[in-house]
Amino acid sequence: MATSFKQAVNKNLECPICLSFFKDPKNLTCSHTFCKGCLETLLETRGKLLCPTCREETLVPGGDVGRLQPNITVRSLVEDVETQCYSNGNQEDKSLQRNGNKCQKHPKNDEDFFCRNCNKYVCSMCGLLEHAIKDAHTILEAGAHDPDQKNHVEELAAKADAKIYDVDKFVTSVVNQRKTVHNVQEQLNDEIDATFAKSVQVLKERKTVLKNEVKHGLLGKLETSLGDMEESGRKQIDQIKKVLDLVRSGLNFPLLTEALTSHKANCQQLEDLLSRIGLNEELPRRIAKEGEVCFRSQGSDGLQLGQLSHLESKWVLRTECQLPVNNNMSGMVISPNNEMAVGCQKGGIFIYSVEGIIQDTVLKSVQIVALDFMPDGGYVIRDSNNRISMYTEHCEKLDVTLETMVDSGNVSSGLTVGNDGLIFIGYSAWRKIQVFKPEGGKAIREIKCNGYEPRQIVAMTSSQAILVKSYWNMVQVINDVSGAIIHSISKDGENAYPAVYQDNSVIIAWVRHGQSLLSIVQYTKELKYIKNILTDFKIIRPIRAWYYLQAFKKGEIAFCTSHRFYIFHETWE
Repeated sequence: MATSFKQAVNKNLECPICLSFFKDPKNLTCSHTFCKGCLETLLETRGKLLCPTCREETLVPGGDVGRLQPNITVRSLVEDVETQCYSNGNQEDKSLQRNGNKCQKHPKNDEDFFCRNCNKYVCSMCGLLEHAIKDAHTILEAGAHDPDQKNHVEELAAKADAKIYDVDKFVTSVVNQRKTVHNVQEQLNDEIDATFAKSVQVLKERKTVLKNEVKHGLLGKLETSLGDMEESGRKQIDQIKKVLDLVRSGLNFPLLTEALTSHKANCQQLEDLLSRIGLNEELPRRIAKEGEVCFRSQGSDGLQLGQLSHLESKWVLRTECQLPVNNNMSGMVISPNNEMAVGCQKGGIFIYSVEGIIQDTVLKSVQIVALDFMPDGGYVIRDSNNRISMYTEHCEKLDVTLETMVDSGNVSSGLTVGNDGLIFIGYSAWRKIQVFKPEGGKAIREIKCNGYEPRQIVAMTSSQAILVKSYWNMVQVINDVSGAIIHSISKDGENAYPAVYQDNSVIIAWVRHGQSLLSIVQYTKELKYIKNILTDFKIIRPIRAWYYLQAFKKGEIAFCTSHRFYIFHETWE
């Protein structure tokens, strides 16, 4: 209570202008009291003396503030308080004073206030006259600003710690899967050695061949791949810790004006790093699954020792379902939380689980031409008027405008969002792709599509490239800055619909619309053949030859026609 009383007394002995104890206090006509020096500055600045508290004008005899009536009572109280504080050696009050820079305009004053609008420290005179009164800026005491800055760093540090925990957990999973692959290698070597011991000398050659296949073949490549993933995860942890140390170390020193820019940059770098690092937790398990190899002994017959064989995978239909609105599918994407979103030209987005069970219907009044998701789960919608609208993950419309082109009513134009949040808008009629920041406004660049049309576009996950469905039977990988074609593939008589698959590979749905046959093939990011996933799967032919292909995060594949969808998954035999 004593401390609160002391603070109340001190507060009432502070000049409302300089926020320091009154120095030579003078009364105005309205009975408000201010320092003589503060009133002189006000008079010099404005040419007349208006009370900063009630705005009533006070006539100054001869223009000399010193001739105004002094407030003897306040001056005596200030002298008593200052004398008591000095005699008691009040270290607590001194600790509240900020050891800042001196103001260049008012050398006697410390920069012990902070302007939120200008993001810098100022003295009391500058804060009142230039920032608060003149520009209507928000002024805080420096002591009030510092806790906000510390709270921001603490929140950021908590995010970093959580991300480090997730990455470390991921790395542990990778290590375990790598050990599994390594154990398989060891077991295979033991079985090969046991069989070889019972065989004759001529089997040595075969033994060498088999061991080389274990070490340098599929299993060796898988172990190398998991090792690279482990190393990448550890490097990500080191990156986060390094930037986090810079952010935390910034709190060990007073955040003066010249240090704020550097500290803010470090905080932004950490936030960007945390949002950029994503973990595909299913990928290590799938890689290890490919390494489930067994050794089959052949005894001494034929002196072949044995052979390595691995499980064969097979893709099967998990779900087939008719869409609620017939012949109206306009787009299909997978959300950040691994749900399938199907857009409808007549209005609305249908949300399905990976099992094909409908979860929700949102934005029912919005006519969808194309759609995608922002990294935070928000929607990006291209409507029937070729306008781009953005919504939060809770379907609240954002006040963001993208200054797009008019695409002559062509609805077969693409839309995609990159991992960094950049929005790519394709225009078939103009043969261009515009690139926008999430904040909207004008396009930051235009990509010229020479020799192709951006009917469907998909941002690649780990390279500066875009996957483009050009003409009906053609897919291209283009540079997302120059628009140059990097790789291309086509098939006569088959419509092509591409998607990005795991590990940045590409899958393409080849559709023979007239025969109602679907084939899905996996390629490298350079569009080199890897394997067939489906061959000549019979679909129910829609009226309109317009399809979409997408992959769920754990590898399931969704194929959507204008009136129904199919979900396929991989099984092992």
